[in-house]
Amino acid sequence: MDIAKDFIFLIGPGGVGKTTTAKYLAPRLGYDCIDLDDYFCERIENIRVFIANYGYREYVIANARCFHEIVQNCKRNTIISLSSGFLIIEEAAKVVEANREAVQRLGTTVLLTPSHDIQKAADIVAKRQSERGLGLNEHQERQKFLARMQVYERFAQHIEISSGDPADIADRIKRKMALQGTPP
Repeated sequence: MDIAKDFIFLIGPGGVGKTTTAKYLAPRLGYDCIDLDDYFCERIENIRVFIANYGYREYVIANARCFHEIVQNCKRNTIISLSSGFLIIEEAAKVVEANREAVQRLGTTVLLTPSHDIQKAADIVAKRQSERGLGLNEHQERQKFLARMQVYERFAQHIEISSGDPADIADRIKRKMALQGTPP
């Protein structure tokens, strides 16, 4: 018999603090936490290497499979930090549409952003991304952030500012969810 599980999905562009926030939020809620990017890298291979070898379309498909494996194999309530492009249609549109449907059906979404001011948030994230040592261009990362935030806002049930102390961010998310009657 399958026991119903609660999922919280942390969504947003790269560099907004999804992984860090999940690590602080999970123990406060008594949840497990899994980072989809880490899972992909552990089960398949480094994302950049995979994309270089097989292309972005194949990555989207493989990443969706990883997501479904996580959901199927979770034994407890779980916070899942989603990949930055998980809800973004660039390739494999049917796969991304299925991702969107699954996230909306299975749990609660929390969008993280470093500022309510979209331009300031774009500047912060673009700088973070370009300083990660992955060869990313700050101007391109800024444009990507601005384009993707419009999509993420459509899927967000909660929006939280992710600048500051991660423990405080986790506490705010917990309070916000409790006040709005969202599990837990």
